[in-house]
Amino acid sequence: MKILIVDDEQEALVALKRLFNRRGLTIVDTASNGTEAIEKLKTGNYDIVLLDLLMPDYHGLEVLEQAKPYSPETEFIILTAVDDVAQAVKAVKMGAYDYLIKPAEPERIFLSVDRAFERKGLIYGLNSNKKNNFEKLLPAFESIKTNSQKMKEILNYTAIMAKSGNPILITGESGTGKELLAKAIHKISMPENSPFVAVNVASIPENLFESQFFGHKKGAFTGALNDFKGYFEQANGGTLFLDEIGDLPLNQQSKFLRVLEDKIITPIGDSKQITVSIRIISATNSDIFEMCKTGKFRLDLLYRLKSVNVNLPPLRERDEDIVFLSDYFLKKNMQKYSKNNLRFSADALDYLRTQKFEGNIRELSQIIENAVLLCSGTVISISNLKGEIAINKTEKPKYLTIKENSLRYIEHILEQTNWEKAEAAKILGISLRQLQRKIAELKKE
Repeated sequence: MKILIVDDEQEALVALKRLFNRRGLTIVDTASNGTEAIEKLKTGNYDIVLLDLLMPDYHGLEVLEQAKPYSPETEFIILTAVDDVAQAVKAVKMGAYDYLIKPAEPERIFLSVDRAFERKGLIYGLNSNKKNNFEKLLPAFESIKTNSQKMKEILNYTAIMAKSGNPILITGESGTGKELLAKAIHKISMPENSPFVAVNVASIPENLFESQFFGHKKGAFTGALNDFKGYFEQANGGTLFLDEIGDLPLNQQSKFLRVLEDKIITPIGDSKQITVSIRIISATNSDIFEMCKTGKFRLDLLYRLKSVNVNLPPLRERDEDIVFLSDYFLKKNMQKYSKNNLRFSADALDYLRTQKFEGNIRELSQIIENAVLLCSGTVISISNLKGEIAINKTEKPKYLTIKENSLRYIEHILEQTNWEKAEAAKILGISLRQLQRKIAELKKE
């Protein structure tokens, strides 16, 4: 059992750590503030966290909210001097296992920790004394290729939370597979053949938001030549997936909130109200919690969109998946381009392991596909991998990452997709609007 104790009082940290050590638990870590705790929870794989509420930088519930997506398998126990029933209820709703008031008797703390650890095992169908093994995933996750234990833990956690039917927020960098996860959640939680409507919020012009989401009647405005069912109505009885929800204009957020609360829409130009029953899944690569603090996103809307937050780790934090996915994409593209018996050189695999993959799985997929096309023999070399974005034949290949947002790289991807803007934007991990701005920059050169 691995425990993290979070408290801004040094005496409390020392006393609790000594208490657990005396009981034979030697893997006990400490954090003296919320910032340190969040960083440790992102990478520490803790079983149990004992968490204080009143700290100078973060409130304990903020630590719980921000850390839980990174450590869905971790059980949190609030241990605080704040005797507040409302806080206790809120903590449990946010995913805490227990709420203890200081000074708590040692046996009461041990009992809570033991039960939380047992619960952790039961949730994932495990024996708490056995090594975690998440090899078996639900068929709904078939399209999500992973060999990472961390990812398998997240997927099993998602499967449990999906069954509630409550709204889920998926966070993570571009290219980590947020839409694939949304589709899996839909399969787990909704009837077969129910609609799954995916909407890229960033790609919709602001003046068309209401028409696209709420629908309109013929003649409601200039250009409304036919009746149109908006996305809310299209998804009725199923799932509406709102990708890049952080780009939802502030002046539209109150209207979204009203629909989520009342489940009623009124198409433009119609007086008739339509009741909708939909499951909302949203996703963002933005720090939406920071956006709430700066007033760019409504906190009340965020909590309507998020009964639980699932965070997908970047590829660079999934070491087991780099070679695993490279092999998967190699086989896929060998079949696609009718090439046989290709393999990576040892140096090429070492090269892949060292890359940061700012574009994550989407970037890796594109690199492997182009390497398959460029390989003239049977062994894929480093030059084949780098050649994905070679400037020209006479110039030494230069590797540019998506993060650098090079105009030459964007032009290369546009050429690879025959200037299919939607496909190019997806590969680049940017919105259609962002791509159009980059194309305008290209034309100015």
